[in-house]
Amino acid sequence: MRALLPESRRGVMVCLALAVIVSYFNALSGDFQFDDYKVIVDNPSVHSWEAWLAGLGHGIRPLLKFSYTLDWTLGLGKTGFHLTNLLIHLVNTWLVFRLSETFIERQMLRERLQHVPLFAALLFAVHPAHTEAVTYICGRSTSLMTLFYLGGLFAYVTGRIRQDRLRLYAVTPLLFVVALGVKETAVTFPLALLAWELGCGGAWKTAFRPQWPSWAVLLAGALFFLFNDSYLSQMERSAELNTMQGNLATQLAAFAYLLRQWALPLWLNIDPDLPLLSSLPLLRDPPGSPLPVLFFLAVCALMLACWRRRPWLGFALAWAIIQLLPLHLFLPRLDIANDRQLYLAGWPLFLALAAELALWLNTRSFRIACIILLLTLGSLTLLRNQVYADEIALWEDTARKSPHKARVRNNLGYAYKLAGRTEDARREFTLALQLDPKHIKARHNLEYLDEAPPESHPVPEKAQPPH
Repeated sequence: MRALLPESRRGVMVCLALAVIVSYFNALSGDFQFDDYKVIVDNPSVHSWEAWLAGLGHGIRPLLKFSYTLDWTLGLGKTGFHLTNLLIHLVNTWLVFRLSETFIERQMLRERLQHVPLFAALLFAVHPAHTEAVTYICGRSTSLMTLFYLGGLFAYVTGRIRQDRLRLYAVTPLLFVVALGVKETAVTFPLALLAWELGCGGAWKTAFRPQWPSWAVLLAGALFFLFNDSYLSQMERSAELNTMQGNLATQLAAFAYLLRQWALPLWLNIDPDLPLLSSLPLLRDPPGSPLPVLFFLAVCALMLACWRRRPWLGFALAWAIIQLLPLHLFLPRLDIANDRQLYLAGWPLFLALAAELALWLNTRSFRIACIILLLTLGSLTLLRNQVYADEIALWEDTARKSPHKARVRNNLGYAYKLAGRTEDARREFTLALQLDPKHIKARHNLEYLDEAPPESHPVPEKAQPPH
């Protein structure tokens, strides 16, 4: 086993870097896709520092736009954007290793689990579900937010261990603020701190004392969002999408779907065709499938059962629930689920998987199982990266997996139109209208199909609010 493991932190970093590079080297040639055009390529507000400064009082996600402006002004084109995404992913992989290492150090079975942190980080590095956050340039909204989110958690953890008030009361809340400036879904951060404390044997009563600055940031952030016109308008649109009961039913189905994507990443899909439910399955007429509700209840039962004896499992499931469920109950998404949601939600699941393998298998079998997993997941990532080579490849793949979704057919038709494949575009626009006769964009695209495409590249149909 020792022959497989590096002896130093530098060796670990080299190992993690190789895993990222080998799994994502073919992503560097990927084209701009979908929201990339609206958010970056055709968005003058990220094309210069003057424009970025002028836009600080308007719009959302200023620090995400800062990163886009930095890449744009460096002048390296799409390759520069991809390199930045890979660097962010590498830093996140290192943070997963350090957090996993710290978590295991606080467990009773740490001697038997000493090799778990490295393999958990390697699994995070190569898992194909992360391609939507790494290979897709606009997926940076998730990966960059995760960097500051995990950085804040690591600052908190090390601050607790060393009794460092600067890390606890300054660095941690500051990184939380920065994460919010990248993507507002970082609001779950204080709940993540609580989950960590409980997973490491802490208690509710003592956990809040060192966490109060982060809860204060959460309160201040909530007030800011409520009084910011851009955020408020988006929250109002979200609130109109569904009822609370419908949100719960829809998100329970999305939760089950996403965990399946994590466990069996064979059907990765940038635009999955998931139904918007209006009520819980047993309250519908006719009643729907109760499986998502039963699955969620089983996850909760397993989480509670494992919390004391196998805290890594309890922590992993609690973390997944925190990241995938509560936020979207109150602010539902136009897109019910995306694979990139697993980027932040899934890392403790890798920790739990590696820990269970280490406990159930002997050293030789554990090593073989880890190698097989890494090779399999890395190969799937390389294959998934090829889908992002251009817009036609992306939407043809999506159409195979969501053949009955009008938006997918419309977007594939638009990609064909830009490539001059008029008859293929006509077929897809027609299919979109057959699936949804009220699809205005598909009707417009079909009516103006024979006109030359515009010089700019408008997004055919946005999937969700800007990344």
